[in-house]
Amino acid sequence: MTRRFINQDSTSNKFWNITVENKIQTIAFGKVGTKGRELVKEFSSDAECDLETHKLIHQKTKSGYIELGKDDDIPDKAELSEDETADIFFWESIKKSNKYRNANWQEYDADEHIESLTELLSKSGKQRLILFEKCLQEKLHELYKAEIAELNIILENDFKNENGVITFDESLSGDGFIYFRCWLLLKGKDFFEGLKTDINTFLSPDIDFNIGNCWAEGLLYVADEAYSINHEDQEDVIRDAVSELYPDTIHYDDPEEMNRDIEQGQGFQKRYPKLVEEIVSIRTNQ
Repeated sequence: MTRRFINQDSTSNKFWNITVENKIQTIAFGKVGTKGRELVKEFSSDAECDLETHKLIHQKTKSGYIELGKDDDIPDKAELSEDETADIFFWESIKKSNKYRNANWQEYDADEHIESLTELLSKSGKQRLILFEKCLQEKLHELYKAEIAELNIILENDFKNENGVITFDESLSGDGFIYFRCWLLLKGKDFFEGLKTDINTFLSPDIDFNIGNCWAEGLLYVADEAYSINHEDQEDVIRDAVSELYPDTIHYDDPEEMNRDIEQGQGFQKRYPKLVEEIVSIRTNQ
C-alpha cells in the first residue's frame, strides 16, 4: 500500500509518500521534481506499523499536506504574484529575526529584534529590500484605523479610574501612532491579521509580552539600514526607489482619513469593556 501527499502552500512545493508492506514502512520525501530522500523502518508487528503509519499521515495532513489519488499527477505549482512574494518575504523576515518567538515575551526587546532584522535583510538584494519596504508601508496603512488608534490610547495614554468608570485622555501623537503600528507589525502575521478583525484579540492567552514600551520607530528605517551595510554613503535609497516604482503606494505619514472618529473619554470602556478592564489592571500594577 502506497499513499502520496503534496504540500504546495505559499512557501513549499514538497512531496511525501508512504508505503507499507507488512511490518516494513518506507517514506520518500523531498522537493517536487527531485528524487528526494528515503527512510525505511521495520516494526515489531504489522499492527504497530499500521498504527505508526496512521499517526504520521494524520500529522502530515494537519500540517498542510494533501493526498493525491492513485493515478493523479503532481500538479504544477501556481506562480506567486509580486505582492504575494513580498508578503511572504516580509512576514518570514519578521519571524526569523525574532529570537524571542519561542521564549517568554516578557524578555522581548523591539530594538534587539530590529537589529537582528537589519542584519538578516542585509543579505538580501536591492529588489527584495524594495518589496519589503513597499510591504511595510502598505501594512502600516492597513493599521491606520480608529480601532488601532484606540488600542494605542488604551495602552499608553493617561487615564482616570473613578469608582470603576475609566476615562482616557484621547490625544494621539501622529509620530507616536506610527511607531506604535511598527511595534504591532513586529508581533507577526497572525497577530496583525487578528487585530485587523478585532482588537480584543490583543487579550488572547497566546499573547504574552511587556506593554511598557509600545514603540518601534527603527522599523521605519530597517530596509535602508540593511542596504547601507553593503553600500556605504547611500541614504534613503530603498524608500526613494519605492516612491519612484510604486507612486500609488500610500505612505505611512501621508494617510487618508480614518474609517471613523476615535472614541472620547469614557467611550473606550463602553466599546471595549473587557480590554479596558484588563489593560488598566496591568498598567495599574506595573
